[in-house]
Amino acid sequence: GKKLDETYKLACTFKAETDRAVLIIDHASGEELWIPLSQVEEMHRDSAREGEIVMTAWIAKKKGLI
Repeated sequence: GKKLDETYKLACTFKAETDRAVLIIDHASGEELWIPLSQVEEMHRDSAREGEIVMTAWIAKKKGLI
């Protein structure tokens, strides 16, 4: 299985979703980011579309989050 240090958790707003990716707004920076669903481990969101996303560390690095 994957080690915990291979994922990255981000507080965000969920703005849109396709069958291949999810568009989030990073709470820390206000930046909009498309994250491929293939790189998403978990998504937790409430009815207001606020929550957190757990993605692979690889995509977090590629998107400049780490």
